[in-house]
Amino acid sequence: MKRYILPALALSLLASSCKLDLTPENAITYSNAFSTEAELNTTTSSIHFYLDNCMDAFSPLTKIGLLADETQDDGQLREGNPRTIIQAAADWEYVYRMIFEANLLLDNIDKTQGLSEDRYAYHAGQAHFALGFGYFMLSRAYGQAVITANAKDLKLYGLSTQQQVIDAGIEHALKAFELLPTYDKLRTTSGSLATYKQYGSKGNSATLLAHLYAWKGSMAELYGDTSVDANAAYRKSVEYASKVINGETGAYSLVSTPDELCQLLSDPNASNPEEIFSLVYDKSRGNESTSKNEVANLFATWPVNSTLTQGDLAQAAFRLKKSTIEKLYPDADDARRTAFFYEFDKDHEVSGVNYAVPYKFRNAVFTVDQSAESGKSFLSINANYVYWRLADVYLLRAECSAKLGDTSSATSDLNRIRSRAGATAYPAAGESDLKKAIFHEREREFILENDSRYYDILRNGYHRTELMGKFPSLTAADIAGGALCLPIPSSAQRDKDGKVINGLILQRPYWFRYM
Repeated sequence: MKRYILPALALSLLASSCKLDLTPENAITYSNAFSTEAELNTTTSSIHFYLDNCMDAFSPLTKIGLLADETQDDGQLREGNPRTIIQAAADWEYVYRMIFEANLLLDNIDKTQGLSEDRYAYHAGQAHFALGFGYFMLSRAYGQAVITANAKDLKLYGLSTQQQVIDAGIEHALKAFELLPTYDKLRTTSGSLATYKQYGSKGNSATLLAHLYAWKGSMAELYGDTSVDANAAYRKSVEYASKVINGETGAYSLVSTPDELCQLLSDPNASNPEEIFSLVYDKSRGNESTSKNEVANLFATWPVNSTLTQGDLAQAAFRLKKSTIEKLYPDADDARRTAFFYEFDKDHEVSGVNYAVPYKFRNAVFTVDQSAESGKSFLSINANYVYWRLADVYLLRAECSAKLGDTSSATSDLNRIRSRAGATAYPAAGESDLKKAIFHEREREFILENDSRYYDILRNGYHRTELMGKFPSLTAADIAGGALCLPIPSSAQRDKDGKVINGLILQRPYWFRYM
């Protein structure tokens, strides 16, 4: 299984260094020295580079889960067509490169001379956060995955169970939580305060733990795993979410209004008090550099893309109808309707379809294009990928509290988010299912913004009602065989010529029949 047991290849042809030091500075092998912090930091930089570039491994599930009425090219994918999903060829390579670099750092950090206790904690904490985040993402998207012991043992690995992968994530996230300070005290190798919230900190480690435990309990219930105490996992999720909300892990706070939130999300350099963890967008890294926020880019259209007109709305990669948004936000006083969608009170009709026009991310980046009438071409939404913000933690805690039967706490957290939007408190007219209300609130809050909806659906067991195409007809055997996860990448089993390189890794039963 060469993909996971050999040192990372040289990456000299990749993008040049940026303000976050995301570009690997070396091609580390076991013979390289780690004698100084500067040398150690080359590996820390590599960890951040791969963390910034690992999201493609999960793109098919992101697209499947998005709330959308129309799509330009991904209809078969969203309906769960197995062959289309296989052809999407999602590959976890960069996730495992990140895992390798993190293990490499932990294997060698004790060689670094003169490393103070707090500098040791910084570098080891970044590695443990990356490992925790990597295993969390793998457990969600692939279910079963490989857990590597370190970067030294050159051996073949088989797949571990989903719960084992989750537990590996928890183990490393706990270590990151203990090692790392709050983000405002985090100093880089240069001695300066960390500017961006992509660096591991106590706050995003606690948020990671809240998500890991929520996922652990939910997957135990989804797959009927009685060896796991789901309620105990939910209680741990509430515990770590509370640490974030109560200010024990950093000074996070909800911004005042949805419109203010949009303004902050639309500025990569803004200081957003709600932001907990993000992947940085730095335009200076290259002429073709785009935001890691795939979702925002998929929905991008006029007027943010000023090279388009209203008549081009039907050409956006993903589209929403105005009627869908009116149903999602039944309360006309909910300020998210007019903050997240451009001129929502007006009609934007194209070819008989009245569209809701995305406006959550309001700034774009263009490249010079002399062949275009406008002299420019749309490149990207100009925004960091704010992966977790405080509203997420409130609603995750609400979800777990509801599952534990603590309806009072769940309702309070739900209404905290509704209050910010000026929406009617729960229960509004027609509402009686608290768990479903929290799910829909997450839809309202994170629409157009991130990949959370697919995993929200799975955590709540709504795959038969909230997904389309093949998903409602999946059998229990299909689900147990991996139908809700991505197929194991072929690169984990075979080389580019199709030769088996690791016979210990077997394709999940659901996907094997389509291979």
